[in-house]
Amino acid sequence: MKKLLLAVLLLAVTRTTLGVSMGFGGAFRTEAAYYSRIGLGLAGAAPDKSLVSARALLNPSLIIDDHFSLKSQWNLLTSPTFTPSATVPLGPGQGSYIFGDTSSAALVLSRAWLEWTSDVGVMRIGRMPFAWGYGLVWDEGNALWDDFQTTIDRLEYRLFLGHVVGGVAYSKGRKGSLIGEANDSGFYTVYLHYDNPESEVQAGILYESQHRSPAQAAELVKTVAGKAPNNPYFSPGATYPLSTLGSPYPLSNHVVDLFFKKTVGELAFGGEIGWTSGTAAHFDGGGARDDMNAFGAMTNVTFERHGFRGYLDFLFASGDSNLADNKLTGFVLLNRNRRAGLILGRELLGAYAGETAHQGSCVVYGNAGTFSGCIFLRPGVRVEWTPTLATSLELIWGRKAAAAAGESSDLGVESDLGMDYAVYQNATLGVNLAYLFPGRGLQAPSPKGVFAFRSTFAVRF
Repeated sequence: MKKLLLAVLLLAVTRTTLGVSMGFGGAFRTEAAYYSRIGLGLAGAAPDKSLVSARALLNPSLIIDDHFSLKSQWNLLTSPTFTPSATVPLGPGQGSYIFGDTSSAALVLSRAWLEWTSDVGVMRIGRMPFAWGYGLVWDEGNALWDDFQTTIDRLEYRLFLGHVVGGVAYSKGRKGSLIGEANDSGFYTVYLHYDNPESEVQAGILYESQHRSPAQAAELVKTVAGKAPNNPYFSPGATYPLSTLGSPYPLSNHVVDLFFKKTVGELAFGGEIGWTSGTAAHFDGGGARDDMNAFGAMTNVTFERHGFRGYLDFLFASGDSNLADNKLTGFVLLNRNRRAGLILGRELLGAYAGETAHQGSCVVYGNAGTFSGCIFLRPGVRVEWTPTLATSLELIWGRKAAAAAGESSDLGVESDLGMDYAVYQNATLGVNLAYLFPGRGLQAPSPKGVFAFRSTFAVRF
């Protein structure tokens, strides 16, 4: 409350002395969900799960004048012990709060950055979001039901030349010491983005050189006393191996990412490819450097006509069936928003189901000493029956991209049915039903089917 009062007081002073204006954007979402047999029938695993959660994200911006603006993001309440933690600075989580959680955190400032617009481009400085292409690696997490986001401490310059935007940036992914580069990371980025609304084409190429000091190896891959790892799969409440034992994580490496989007009449199609090579921290956290060479790809085809939309999504993230061979091939840079299914994508299942919500990922079910990667295919349709009423149906087929000898790769098949009703222009009620036919790759020898029901309400502003 003191932080909020201080912000209001600061706004009043700045409006009086500088004549600045303030704009607000954001969204409020809430859901009541029930999952049956989320433990897949395993002895000792959680049988069912029910929860009511909500999230209020505010995006205030101070418009100082025609050249300068100060932008930010606030999460009013979050439950870091249950949902993707929004309290870890520079962490990927932006989770909801669980009704009744007495350990919830209040008023978390996740981002704050300055934008300077001039005749020669745009300069951005601060802790800011970044998005690229279809979000294979970088996703600012602005979709209503996203639980993760890309947030970076960054200095970025963008130059606009007609339909082409060129950008250069320097980012700090993590800094644990002010003494030289003893515990430091620095990313150097350059990109070109082409966007032509007349021909309905978007395309881009990005190169990033990532450098992390050897001292960060243990922090990047496993739990260190008193510290929150910078591993994107870490969560305080989760029990899956990638959180407690660590996953391979890049140290000094190169990233190349290309994407393309094209619309032809009622048909839109495109895709994104990301590739990384260099060195990575060994999965056991010992500080050793291994060779790394991994890639991911995703495609989308969408057809829209008279309120009907059909789409097909495909994703591939390479895996590694042997993390101990000093050659790491798992695409660990996969953004955690790239997951499919109300059950398979959003929640943890089987032995890993427990006191968590919205922590799901398709890459956490590999055997010990592996990184499974992920493959999924998602066809779906959405029909708008009236301007306010729509229904949708989608199927999700999931597999591991890599598996150890004798390990099943089948993650299962899921069917999701949804309906939403626009109460007002910016307010929507929704209902979802889902059923998962689980595969043995979920680390359950005879898995039981999982049923889920969810009701939602959301307001955008």
